[in-house]
Amino acid sequence: MFDLGGPESSAPGEDGGVMGNVSEQASEQAREQFAAAQAAIQQVRKEEKKAKRKDDGVAQMIVQFLTDAQKTHLATLIARLVAIDCPSPFILSILALINPQCRLVVEEYLREQDRDIDRTSARETSMIPSGLPTDANEKLIEWIMLMEAVLATNPENILRTLLVDETNIDGTVLQLTTFVLQSFLEEHGKPSQFETVQKLSIGVLQSLFTPHMQDWMERQLATEEKSEEE
Repeated sequence: MFDLGGPESSAPGEDGGVMGNVSEQASEQAREQFAAAQAAIQQVRKEEKKAKRKDDGVAQMIVQFLTDAQKTHLATLIARLVAIDCPSPFILSILALINPQCRLVVEEYLREQDRDIDRTSARETSMIPSGLPTDANEKLIEWIMLMEAVLATNPENILRTLLVDETNIDGTVLQLTTFVLQSFLEEHGKPSQFETVQKLSIGVLQSLFTPHMQDWMERQLATEEKSEEE
């Protein structure tokens, strides 16, 4: 098992500032979000210029997401993931829960990779919060399977960008997943506290990453042992 967290995983607005500074803090946050969006756009465009494979073109969808006025609160987190070279398809798979365009691009990417979503798996249903409409339950399950399918296309590359060390995943991916999931729940009449949704997000990400991390670590160990023998 590994940990998800770090400074980036805390809930927003919990820095203990006094009420008189709320307006100033909001303005500063808006400036930071705008700057982060611009930085992410530049980074993504550089990525596209360097790209040699068609699937890297999905980065353009991130640009569209960043420039959506209703989603600018996610700009800083997306920018951080882009900055650490997290593959665009995985970022888009997280955003796909609340953005139909992202979902369409991810599904096209999976078709190009000859990957199918495993719709026979039932393990994800235990993570779904109670009280949601049936259609919302189905969308959550499909979202988890979508992320799982993207991760399976190149798990080592995705994990390499997200691993802080052997037991820790960059907290940014947790926070982005939490905000996306929180927004989805609010849209379906089940608003929840950040901390509550964060626990659910941890469970989802652990279920996705753990099997691949175990396989990767076993392969690394085997490679090291072979090198020692030689």
